[in-house]
Amino acid sequence: MMRTRKWGRIVNISSGAARGAGSIGPHYNASKAAMEGMTRGYAARLVKEGITVNAVAPSLIETDMMKGQSELVSRIPVGRFGTAEEVAQAVMLLVNNPYMTGQTIAMSGGMAFN
Repeated sequence: MMRTRKWGRIVNISSGAARGAGSIGPHYNASKAAMEGMTRGYAARLVKEGITVNAVAPSLIETDMMKGQSELVSRIPVGRFGTAEEVAQAVMLLVNNPYMTGQTIAMSGGMAFN
């Protein structure tokens, strides 16, 4: 349908673990790194058809996954977990930007810089 319309936005949700050791395990790191590679591969193939493909890579977001791990906040330079609303804002930035494609927005609260 996107190809027919010559317009589309694909936003994948990755993780900061794609570029670091993470705490879940190598299988999680590998799956998120693969997602970012797939994002770039599709971006290169679909850009001429008006379709952008990007990713958002949140780290330490206040979700069920982080419950009971408040000690991790000390690792975050901004001093708090990120929020689901902040992740949604990054997704909407990508949906509304026709010039950005093949990119990953890292949301790490200052723990890492691209």
